[in-house]
Amino acid sequence: MKAYIDRFEESYAVLLLEESKKQYIKPIDHLPLGSSPGMWLTLTLKNNEIIKMELDEESTNSAKKSVEHLMAQLRAKKKESKFKK
Repeated sequence: MKAYIDRFEESYAVLLLEESKKQYIKPIDHLPLGSSPGMWLTLTLKNNEIIKMELDEESTNSAKKSVEHLMAQLRAKKKESKFKK
């Protein structure tokens, strides 16, 4: 199952599960080394508890490329105002 690291709040990470739309809150020191908000994880669950977390670099890179592409499209649009002076 995939999860998105939504944000850090004090010493906790808020994880959003992609399929079930559930939210988990885990101590930051339980996350894989190098984890930061905006990254994707692959989780192993047992009885609705996370028993294993791994960084999903492929999903993270894909999401970043998608965002960069969208930002480039926004920047490329004309910067003129549509209102007449």
